[in-house]
Amino acid sequence: MGQLLNEPVRAEHDPAGRLTAYEWRGTRYAVDAVLKTYGSAREGRVYRFRVTGAEGVAVVELGRDEDRWRLRHVFSA
Repeated sequence: MGQLLNEPVRAEHDPAGRLTAYEWRGTRYAVDAVLKTYGSAREGRVYRFRVTGAEGVAVVELGRDEDRWRLRHVFSA
């Protein structure tokens, strides 16, 4: 089970434009791996990531619409 959300995050990217970390509710999360990608550029893409934060490792789903990232879902770790 997880937590359903639709909240903006402050994203950090590497020089190639890949998401490397994001900040949500004052906590920074480092992106460890992309687990799944779906959707289209026109509709907006959705990414499932494995991330590491202060509380440990989690799996999250973020949506991207142009240059805006939103946290969609936090799965139980």
